[in-house]
Amino acid sequence: MKSSVKLHLPKGRDKGIQLAMIGLMTIGLIMSVSATMTTGVELSTLAITFLKQLVFLIAGYIGYALFSRYFSLSGLHDWIFPLLILSVLFLLATLFFPEVNGARAWIKLSVPGLEVTLQPSEFVKVVVVVMLASYLGNKQTSAKLNQLLLIPLFFIGTFFLIIAVLQSDLGSALVLAIMAVLVFLLASHPALAPFQWIAFIGMVVVLVAVGFLLTEGGLAFLKNLNILKEYQLARFENTVDPFINRFGTGYQLVSSLMAFVKGKWLGVGPGMGLQKYGYLPAAQTDFILAVIAEEIGFLGVMVVAGLTLFIVITLLRYAFKSPTDQPRMILAGVAYYLLIHFIFNVGGVTALLPLTGVPLLLISSGGSSTLAVMMALGIAQRTIIDLKSQLIEQKSEPEEAS
Repeated sequence: MKSSVKLHLPKGRDKGIQLAMIGLMTIGLIMSVSATMTTGVELSTLAITFLKQLVFLIAGYIGYALFSRYFSLSGLHDWIFPLLILSVLFLLATLFFPEVNGARAWIKLSVPGLEVTLQPSEFVKVVVVVMLASYLGNKQTSAKLNQLLLIPLFFIGTFFLIIAVLQSDLGSALVLAIMAVLVFLLASHPALAPFQWIAFIGMVVVLVAVGFLLTEGGLAFLKNLNILKEYQLARFENTVDPFINRFGTGYQLVSSLMAFVKGKWLGVGPGMGLQKYGYLPAAQTDFILAVIAEEIGFLGVMVVAGLTLFIVITLLRYAFKSPTDQPRMILAGVAYYLLIHFIFNVGGVTALLPLTGVPLLLISSGGSSTLAVMMALGIAQRTIIDLKSQLIEQKSEPEEAS
C-alpha cells in the first residue's frame, strides 16, 4: 500500500503556540488590507491584497503542518549538507534580478495575473538554526574541534557575505549573525567553550558599541570614520534625533511616531488611519506596526507583543527542559528568530534602533517571511512532540528499574 502525505496536525503539539500563531496571522491579514485602504484605492486592489496574503498564509500553514508531522532530528545529518549547498545557490540567484531600494535580495517570479517575490535570506535564517543543531548538537565528546566548526563556520560566513555584501541587505545579515551566535552559545561540547566565551564577549562589545553610536558623541565619531553610505548614516541620525531630517530621510519615521501618538489607547478605528496615506511608504511591511498603533491603538500593539512573546517564552521554556543539545538549539533558535525580528522592527518604527527593513513576522505582508516563520514553527512543534516523548521515557526508566 502506498503511503500518503498527511496534513492533519499531530498529537502532542503545543496548542498555545498554535493559537497564538493563528491570532498573529489573523491580525496581519486584516491589517495588511487596512494598510492598503488609501485614497483612490479600488475594491479589486483590496481583494487582490487580501487573497495574495491569504494564499501565503495557507501555504505557510501547509508547511507548518508538514514540518510538524514529518521533520526528524534523527535523519537530519544525512540531508543538511545538500540543503546548505542549495541555500547558497538560492541566495546567489537574487543577483540575477533587479535591485529594489538599493538591494538585490529578492527573486521575482511572474505568473498570469500575479507577481510573486521571494526573499531567500528569510529561509536561510531557519537553515542556519537547523545546521548548527545538526553539527554542534549531536557530537560525541571525542569529536575534534575542526569536525565541529569547519562546515558551520564556512557556511555562516558565506551566507553573511552574500547577504551583507552582494545583496546589500545588512538588516537580514545582522539578524542571521545574531541568531547564529545565540544558538552557538547553547552547544555543550567542552571543546567549544573557549570559542563560546569569545563569541559572548564579542557580542557584549558590539552591543555596547551600538549603544555608544546611538548618542550624539557616537554619531559624531561615526561621521568622522566616513565608512557608511549616506542613507545608512541618515538612519543613525534619525534614531538619535527623529526630527533632524523630518522632511527628508526621517519623514516616514516621524510619520510612524505620529501614528503612535494619534492612536492613543484604542486607536481611531480599523481602516480609519491617516498616516498610511502616503506618509508611510512601507505601511504594509516595515511600518505595519505604526498602522496597528494608529488604528487599533496601544492595546492592539500590546496584543501583538503579547502573542509574539508568548510564543517566544513557551519555546524557550521547552528548550531549557531538554536534556540534549539538538532540541534545545532548535527550539531556542526559532524563539530567537521571532524575538530578534520583533526587537529590530519595533525598535526601528519607534526610533529606538536604526531602521533595518526587518519585517514583523506573521504580521507584515510578504510571502517569504510568512512561509519561513511558519515552517520554523512547524519544526519547533515536531521537536516539542519528540521532546515530550523523550522526557516521558526518561521518567519511566527509573520506575521500571525500581
